[in-house]
Amino acid sequence: DEVICRLDDSIIEKKFRRDKIDKLLTEAVQNDGFEMVYQPIYSTEQGRFRSAEALVRMKNTGDLGFISPEEFIPIAEEKGLIMDIGDITLRRTLTDKLEYIEVNLSGIQACAPELEGRLTKILAEYDIPPAFINLEITETAALDSGEAFDTNVSALRESGFSFSMDDFGTGYSNLSQMNQMRYDLVKMDKSIIWDAFGKGNETSERLLASVIRLLKAINVKIVAEGVETKEMTDYLTERGVDYLQGYYFSKPVNEDKFLEVISA
Repeated sequence: DEVICRLDDSIIEKKFRRDKIDKLLTEAVQNDGFEMVYQPIYSTEQGRFRSAEALVRMKNTGDLGFISPEEFIPIAEEKGLIMDIGDITLRRTLTDKLEYIEVNLSGIQACAPELEGRLTKILAEYDIPPAFINLEITETAALDSGEAFDTNVSALRESGFSFSMDDFGTGYSNLSQMNQMRYDLVKMDKSIIWDAFGKGNETSERLLASVIRLLKAINVKIVAEGVETKEMTDYLTERGVDYLQGYYFSKPVNEDKFLEVISA
């Protein structure tokens, strides 16, 4: 029997968008089509901006508007471009006026057999010590990875890199895995923080306070993401959260604006 499949407009539109991003990514890798932006991270202990998260953006997005890395990174992984984009990101990362920089590492990158060699070679070219780079890995990426991931982590730690768990609270929050991985930093996802503020959110506030106490008890540094108000800033500072990141301090900005923000 003949089978007829009907595609609605939304499916067709998604396919066209995916194909456009696919083409734009290839062009960006070949023709210097990426730029870096930075979101400052505030140290509550030192009362100043001590670090930043480096974020990659595509310069040319055609008629698609802003394309989030959450959308184009998975496509880059499928196309086999993620290692090239990772190299570009590291080469472009700002090193001035900071004690360390946070760089995102995708699940595919984390398991690549050549990862440690590629990263250390690039840093050596620019005379940057590995200790300057903190590699952010999402909780789910770490849990979904296997032996290759563990081998890379060991090699990178031996070379001097540090690690942070990104988006803590959005996945499994597997504390046993956290202990095995030995993260230097844990980044609390903004959803945990936002839920705790506002009327009638006493349960969410108690949960946030408990998460902070637990992370401090296992002796990891805490970064709170999505900090948008003075109320959040004061609450998190009073409870000993080490670092704050969010629009209250600054949105992600280009290099010139970033240097202006942290020098103010």
